[in-house]
Amino acid sequence: MYINEILISGSRVEDDQQWRIKRIHALIGYAQALADLDGNEDFYKKIISIYDLKGNLLVNWNAEPDNNEKEYIEKAWNSIVTDYESNPVLHEFL
Repeated sequence: MYINEILISGSRVEDDQQWRIKRIHALIGYAQALADLDGNEDFYKKIISIYDLKGNLLVNWNAEPDNNEKEYIEKAWNSIVTDYESNPVLHEFL
């Protein structure tokens, strides 16, 4: 399952903001469901880490994502599962 394969973190999660981690878990599930509908079951394997930086989302990829894969993340980030967060999503290919 993706939880053990993707590094998930967020700003100040050690202090009082564990909800950021829960929000990322929901985001990954939503994005993977979108990918599954497209027949892209291995989508999550391209992601190294996701970091919530005070509402900005940083996604590190181990393989260059295509436009659909970026869109899965962006749709999930702007959905109800993340409280309609609309701050930018930054994609980095490592």
